Amino acid sequence: MTAAMLPGLAAVAALIFTWVSVTQVSKELTISQQGQIADRYDRALERLNNGSATIRRGAVFSLQGIMEDAPRQQPSVIDVLSAYVRTHATKKLSTPEKAPDVQAALFVLTHRDPAHDGAAPLDLRDVYLTGALLQGADLTRANLTGAVLTNADLEGADLSGATLRRATLKQTELPDATLAGADLTAATLTEANLRGANLTDARLGSADLKSTTLTHADLRNAYLNKADLRQADLTDADFGGAYLYGANLAGAELDTARLDDAVLTEVNRPEGLPTPESPLPTTAPPTSRTDPRSTHE
Repeated sequence: MTAAMLPGLAAVAALIFTWVSVTQVSKELTISQQGQIADRYDRALERLNNGSATIRRGAVFSLQGIMEDAPRQQPSVIDVLSAYVRTHATKKLSTPEKAPDVQAALFVLTHRDPAHDGAAPLDLRDVYLTGALLQGADLTRANLTGAVLTNADLEGADLSGATLRRATLKQTELPDATLAGADLTAATLTEANLRGANLTDARLGSADLKSTTLTHADLRNAYLNKADLRQADLTDADFGGAYLYGANLAGAELDTARLDDAVLTEVNRPEGLPTPESPLPTTAPPTSRTDPRSTHE
């Protein structure tokens, strides 16, 4: 080895030492950050059990911060806050404005980045959310089976593929909401406002839609077997390819509704609409792909 090579070797050695040092520091920082996240998470969980609703509300937003700082923790945070809402949104405390901690948890859950959700949907079965403010909420694939959302405001909300079987949405505001592929079997939507809503491929078998506003709603290929649409406002609603066999349309505003290829009985068929030639199914037709509307009960 010549003397001329020594400076070059020294420089290489210095670079290797620097790289090792930086790598070690990075690992130590990661471990430290993970420890801080774990500490924050534990403290937030403790505060969720506090007797003060204000402190519990603060804990909810602490969990939101953890979810944003450590996206890998998001599924865990979603599970915790979903369970919190299920536990606290009960008949005894059904109005969220009386429970700011519940409203905060709903806000965090429905304004998250769904890219970090993981496989499990929001589990909000049987919650009582009368009058809840959920405008623009992201409730895609959420399980809201049996939920009570009377007088809630869900304007512009996304409920694509959500399960709302037997849910109560009396007088609920759902204008411009997206319910494509949602399962609303046996749901109660009396006097609900679904103006401009997207209900394509939705399942509304045996749903109560009396006096519901569905003006300009998109119900193409929706399944409405035995649905109650008495006195409903269907002005300019699109029922192209929808299955309305057995639906009660007495008193409904149908003059400008689009019923091309819709399946109806002779009893509820508007004058001039042709009779379908194909056999009429008695249950919802199966899909060839994985059905996002399957029930998670």
